[in-house]
Amino acid sequence: MNFHAVNRGICFSLMTLAGVLFSSSERIFAQGDEGFTHHIPATTVGNERARQPSLWVMEVDLKPMRVIWVDMPDPKTGEVKPELFHYLCYRAINRPIEIPATRETEPHNRPDPEPGPPFFIPEFSLVPVDTDQNQVFLDAIIPEVVDAINRKERRKFKNSVTIVGPIPKPTKEKANDANALYGVAVFRGVDPKIDRFTVYMNGFSNGYEVSKGPDGEPLMLRKTIKQKFWRPGDQFDVESREIRFDGEPAWVFRPDAAPADK
Repeated sequence: MNFHAVNRGICFSLMTLAGVLFSSSERIFAQGDEGFTHHIPATTVGNERARQPSLWVMEVDLKPMRVIWVDMPDPKTGEVKPELFHYLCYRAINRPIEIPATRETEPHNRPDPEPGPPFFIPEFSLVPVDTDQNQVFLDAIIPEVVDAINRKERRKFKNSVTIVGPIPKPTKEKANDANALYGVAVFRGVDPKIDRFTVYMNGFSNGYEVSKGPDGEPLMLRKTIKQKFWRPGDQFDVESREIRFDGEPAWVFRPDAAPADK
């Protein structure tokens, strides 16, 4: 047996394996994973596309819900104290949607042209589940908290005001292309005793449905992302790793002035 040949073969195999692992890690990094663990595809149903020729739906990736302590001044005393914030980082990409052609025999109304390019204006609300109170926590715009999040996450996430702008052109590229939007929602004052809550995300589609309200009048429902979370930990020691996704995200239709449905 030629041991030198065997050793050369082993070395070659190890180098090949290392190359495969390295190239795989390069692909993972190139795809811009960065801890985005939950994927929400830009899904539609046939009647949506037929009803709305100008329909757009964004593909969204979420990082797990996390918490951060930030030194904040007390509005009454001015004393600086650490305050707990929940935050949710996301990546949004406008994906192309195939609009079905309308048959010439079908009567249809020609919609008025859009007054201008559609804008991305995200809105977030956190609704506690395991409480008797009807509470809703809205996305808080606090620049110093976003700065602290960006230092922790090592990326430039925008808040729900600075990220507002025209919807990027649809792209079929991977999530690390230039058309991706990176944002963060911040929730202030969430009671540490709350273990289950739902986050609603509006503004990631212009889809809508018209239904009937309790009074029989037409009610506009907006296409919304719904994601549940739960935390099995101790209220006195809140940690990011304890907050978990509760099931998969889903697109739902929900009124703007919806009650604190859970």
